[in-house]
Amino acid sequence: MTPTIVEFLARAAAVYALVVWAGGIFHLTFAAIPEASRLDTGLRLRVMAGMMRRYNPFAWTALPVLLAATSYLALFKTGLTLVPIITLLAVAASFTLDFIHSFIYGPRAVRGDGAARRKALTLAWAETLMVFALPPLVAALL
Repeated sequence: MTPTIVEFLARAAAVYALVVWAGGIFHLTFAAIPEASRLDTGLRLRVMAGMMRRYNPFAWTALPVLLAATSYLALFKTGLTLVPIITLLAVAASFTLDFIHSFIYGPRAVRGDGAARRKALTLAWAETLMVFALPPLVAALL
């Protein structure tokens, strides 16, 4: 059956949003952050804050788009079976983890709060796990 324009747009939006968010997290985790860790603390914090100022608007556009697109596909196209429910929960968890990391612990860590830095790192690793879990889940909706 030929997909409707809305279904096509939802599929495309899910793919692009996942690429933007997951690609950014992957790059930060495995390239930018390890390289920045070589810098002295003050410079590292400035560089990381600058990268996040540039990346966060893209991530915070991509995540709601991903949530909306996967919700549409799960609720109206694939039906609420186990995989779509798990996918929606994983996207919602990613959204929540990223929000807490970006707006609560990340800014505190930049200001030098050691406890917040440890929590931000834990959240970042949880987000990284989601980067690996989400593509096959989202693909199942397409």
